[in-house]
Amino acid sequence: MLAELGSVTQKNLRNLTSKLEAEGLEAALIVWESNIFYLTGLLKPSGSYLLILKGEEPKLLVPALDYWRVSDLVRGFEVIPYASYQLPGVDINVLTRKLHEYIVDELSSRNVRKVGIDLSYITSLASKVESRARERGIEVKDIGNLIADMRSIKSNEEVSLMRRALEITEEALWRGLEVLKPGIKECEVAAEIEYVIKSKGAEGLAFDTIVASGPNASYPHAIPSTKEVREGEAVVIDVGAKFCGYCADMTRTVVAGSPPPEVKKAIEAVNEAVLNAIDKVADGVKAEEVDEAARSTLRKYGLDKYFIHSTGHGVGIEVHEKPRLGKGSNEVVKEGMVITIEPGVYLHKRYGVRIENMILVKKNCGEVLNKKPNTF
Repeated sequence: MLAELGSVTQKNLRNLTSKLEAEGLEAALIVWESNIFYLTGLLKPSGSYLLILKGEEPKLLVPALDYWRVSDLVRGFEVIPYASYQLPGVDINVLTRKLHEYIVDELSSRNVRKVGIDLSYITSLASKVESRARERGIEVKDIGNLIADMRSIKSNEEVSLMRRALEITEEALWRGLEVLKPGIKECEVAAEIEYVIKSKGAEGLAFDTIVASGPNASYPHAIPSTKEVREGEAVVIDVGAKFCGYCADMTRTVVAGSPPPEVKKAIEAVNEAVLNAIDKVADGVKAEEVDEAARSTLRKYGLDKYFIHSTGHGVGIEVHEKPRLGKGSNEVVKEGMVITIEPGVYLHKRYGVRIENMILVKKNCGEVLNKKPNTF
């Protein structure tokens, strides 16, 4: 899988280089961690920055404490360690200058007149480089959306990594269902789920696990608590593993014991909304139309007023990426995107229901990547 990841990031970097040239950009500075991973394959690149200069080996600026890890893991980059001082007793030439000054000097020495920075993600370094570059007469262009659009279309290799992330997620969620019974605490169910995710080789969670029962399930972003699950309560479990840097995201709603008729009908309605929204997915379809397919289904049952979020979103290196499938979205679903479909209903202080699947967008349909059933 790691070799597969290396080929993915090399291809991503080549594609970005071509797009930079088409935009008339002679260099680029990448500051957002997810974008750095997308272009280098470096997991957890905290404090790292990528400087791309036309016709040269890209420079990867990393905290000195990460130098050996990065040097051992990535190829095709000049790895430059930085710190506020030289490290005593270590045979490494450490960059001790202020990073923004070094970067702008590198641009100026090559007579760069136009540089791209992913300014959509505000960081102190990006702001300082932008200001200093403009002082030197260098034009700065925000390439955040350009990279976000690239990331929204997944290669076959990326989809393969996401399939594995989802396999781990489903296995973990099913472990949660095995232990779920009246009397168990929400946090205990979450702990069982997260243990499986880590033990199966995922590097971590795509987001904080949600296990919410009864009234707590009426909060879409509930936090697992010490509350005990009670007989007949709806329990929303929303979980995702992160594998080789790529996220999974799925949700199921189950009932501990026999479901009350109202909850049973809500689960059936939400599942119908999921299926109808998935049926709408295809290349070129407006994201808002997919949302309306789910929303109109819930409207039939008088539940649309309890549907208080978008129908779905893109998923990849980050759990929320382009596109947003919701009211007012002007985005279009495109072949190669991986999206979620996750309608839900939330009756405050009573119960909540949400079902979520991951969908690979194809030319004429959407392929459901999940293997486990929606309902039980």
